[in-house]
Amino acid sequence: MKMPRAHLAYYRLVDQWRAIVDRPLSKEAKQAECMAVFRDYVDSIAWTRIRGTNRPLRFYADMLVLQHLLNPMFANDELGEVAIRPAFGLVNDWLEQRSIA
Repeated sequence: MKMPRAHLAYYRLVDQWRAIVDRPLSKEAKQAECMAVFRDYVDSIAWTRIRGTNRPLRFYADMLVLQHLLNPMFANDELGEVAIRPAFGLVNDWLEQRSIA
């Protein structure tokens, strides 16, 4: 079965995060680098929607998928602490600010 492109891109993001977390840096430096990679990732999602129809709604849907993928329920290691939980918080806050309900 073929994996959706959004999931493949997310797994590449996580691989980048793992490479950063494996380096001998302080937690603050690791988190800063992980968030920079995350900003690039979200930016790339936004740019893929630039020419489509109903761009805001499609980007909102992309953020809902990303929120689901970032679910930090089992992220109890350093990767979860410096990358997954902060990224989930950013996406969750963004969605709450733009909630339709």
